[in-house]
Amino acid sequence: MDKQPHIALVTVWYPPRISVAVNRMDAFAHYLNLNGFNVSVITLKDNFDALNYELNDGISVYRLSNQVFLKRPKFYAGEPKWKHLIKVGWNLISARLDALPESGWMKAVSEKLSELNLERKIDLVISSFSPVESHLAVMHFLKNNKGVKWIADMRDEMSMNKLLPSSTRKKFEHYEKEIDKKADAITSVSAPILDQFRLLMPNVKYFEEIRNGFNHDLIFENKFNQKFTIVYAGSFYGLIKPTTFFEGLKLALKQLYFDFEICFVGTHRNFQIPQEFVNYCKFIPKVNQLKSIDYMGNADANLLILPVDDRKGVYSGKLFDYLSVKKPIIAVIDPNDVAAQLIRQLNAGFVADFNNPNEIASSILEAFSLWKNKTSLDVDDEQFALLHRKHQVKKLELLIDKILKQ
Repeated sequence: MDKQPHIALVTVWYPPRISVAVNRMDAFAHYLNLNGFNVSVITLKDNFDALNYELNDGISVYRLSNQVFLKRPKFYAGEPKWKHLIKVGWNLISARLDALPESGWMKAVSEKLSELNLERKIDLVISSFSPVESHLAVMHFLKNNKGVKWIADMRDEMSMNKLLPSSTRKKFEHYEKEIDKKADAITSVSAPILDQFRLLMPNVKYFEEIRNGFNHDLIFENKFNQKFTIVYAGSFYGLIKPTTFFEGLKLALKQLYFDFEICFVGTHRNFQIPQEFVNYCKFIPKVNQLKSIDYMGNADANLLILPVDDRKGVYSGKLFDYLSVKKPIIAVIDPNDVAAQLIRQLNAGFVADFNNPNEIASSILEAFSLWKNKTSLDVDDEQFALLHRKHQVKKLELLIDKILKQ
């Protein structure tokens, strides 16, 4: 085997975009490159991207445009409601006319893969869902390049995602059957999601859990704020809202009144704050990843909110950043899912059922007690260190080696 296998990474999620998915893909490229793989990234060119190609620390990055007739508009926070509704309507119309909004990019990706393969043989392609066009581009490329290996990184569910419309899920079922015929391996962010793919794709040989993680080496002092400070970093959307947290906070203050501050970092105010708590809530505009982690590291407790539903295997990307700073987590989540299991395993905070205000109140009071007594949770530093993305990508490297040697 070549000392430097050529790996092509196909994803729309890559810097300078900002998201958990971007962090995952950036880590894949960075650590594979760092550990002896020749990495070519093929990603989506947005309006803010000036270059079609750049060489970044040894990683070749190709940015390809999505040339389509029916382009889907982008949504921005704070835009007028009438403009938002027009965009929603246009999206519904264009979705009926074109089920693959990134089809222009998909075609360009397939062509670029063929071009790169002629220049230097590609040993293995990693494509990451969503969108599904990442996988479809690779399948088209593989039709004429059968010797190239393929890892389909699912991250989250496809057809099993019950939040999606039934028509979309049905299309994804078809694509999953096609992926099952061609993929060498499936990766996902958690074992429960991966187990679902095992059932759907019996012909795939390898399955590997590649969790998200944190990707910094910051160390925070064990200090305490003048008033008990809770930080929530990120957005609220869908069922992810702090309603039951506020109910639990009311109960906690009835048992023991204390002064506090809740700091929302990069959070849009798209939720109701009980009147008695308005003056205790502070909103910080969206900041970069490291600054966000700085807020988490200087909190007295970090707030995680995940509603209980039928989905299993949901960690939430922010959980790993919370864990990285080793401050107590007030976890208002599904007590029977993977996030709760990990928090308990690491003794990293206090788990409360999302639907149980009494449990939420207890978790808040336990976190407050640590602050009041100027004490911290007893944690295993070595276990926390293993959550760094470089260790997760090491699992990916071992998987690649196994596939290329078969």
